[in-house]
Amino acid sequence: MPMPPTHSRRLKYQVASCVFLIGLSLSILPNRCNAQDEKQSTGPGSVPKQLAESAIQVDSLIKSDWVKEWLRYGGELPPVEPFTVEVNGRVTHVDEELFYVGRFGSPLAYARALDLVAAAGMDGLTDKHVLDFGYGSIASVRMIALAGADVTGVDVSPMAHAMYANHSGAIGDGKVQLVNGRFPKDESVVNQAGANYDLVISKNTLKKGYIHPSRAADPRMLVDLGVDDATFLKGLHDLLKANGMVIIYNICPAKANADQDYVPWAEGENPFPREQWQTAGFEVLHYDIEDHAAARDLGRALGWDRGANPMNLSQDLFAWYSIMRRID
Repeated sequence: MPMPPTHSRRLKYQVASCVFLIGLSLSILPNRCNAQDEKQSTGPGSVPKQLAESAIQVDSLIKSDWVKEWLRYGGELPPVEPFTVEVNGRVTHVDEELFYVGRFGSPLAYARALDLVAAAGMDGLTDKHVLDFGYGSIASVRMIALAGADVTGVDVSPMAHAMYANHSGAIGDGKVQLVNGRFPKDESVVNQAGANYDLVISKNTLKKGYIHPSRAADPRMLVDLGVDDATFLKGLHDLLKANGMVIIYNICPAKANADQDYVPWAEGENPFPREQWQTAGFEVLHYDIEDHAAARDLGRALGWDRGANPMNLSQDLFAWYSIMRRID
């Protein structure tokens, strides 16, 4: 598994959600996309094997039994034979590592967010309806489906659309539906997504720095939802069944000092004020809770502080989460 990197490669780990979500040109993505002289493709089945080994290290950090069970589904992901896709005239070689973890890091990082919704009252994934907003990579979506859920992933990335074009459908006891477009701006996306979700999860996408940056920022590095805040929150509200939950979980690097260039992806707080969520029909269970210690424990378990480009977890890894529940 790739180790999370120093700052330039952390863009791949943290910013890729933003880059994918707003569909930027592949030219600004890390060269992993298009290099013909990269290392040889990982063999089919090697990534699931590595995820199974990593899950053992993460297990002790997790409290919920059903999330511990979810961890093991990384080892049951189907093997992927290498293939190529063409996006905007550029051909990308897709091996299993790129398919499952190449731009976003280990899907096991979802375990902390799932453990938090378990503590908030969710009793498992079997027969649940889950939407991942800005999913970016299919691994975590498939793992949730393998646990028995029907999962919808929504993203606007042309690369994700090309790479995963033929990968919706049944898997294990669950089902995956991947939808390309902007929710809720695009009516077709709203119609495909449907409603009656038990959980909407957004990891590293709905960041304050992406949606409402506190300083001037390059628009290409922001997330344009395409609608105003009230419309977006109504869209989330309408997705959920009664008592369904939204979790926003954001892992971030250190914030820039005032004399440094602004780093939008480092501002990981909730982009919408508590009062806006309440007005939209949500009970706010947790709001902008600092989760730095748990994120660093996860980083150590996944080896982010080891390898060729180790991360200084205490100085450059931070996390926040919010959990909201539909009440009307």
